[in-house]
Amino acid sequence: MDVDNPFFQFELMYADQIVICKVIMQTNGYEVLFDGRWMAAVAHTEDWNWVQASGVILPQKIIDEIGLRIESEYK
Repeated sequence: MDVDNPFFQFELMYADQIVICKVIMQTNGYEVLFDGRWMAAVAHTEDWNWVQASGVILPQKIIDEIGLRIESEYK
């Protein structure tokens, strides 16, 4: 595992298909890949609401699910 940019992955339902969502920790948020393809960067606000910083526009429901997985992984 990369010590500078730890990551984890999980299955996620997106566009009626199961994809492998890989989340890579960065300095200011997390990079998100679906099946190896970069999709977005996500981050949380001071109130711990998850937002998309860049990338393919994803439904807020998907952003929230990814955020919950990140919180679960790193607690």
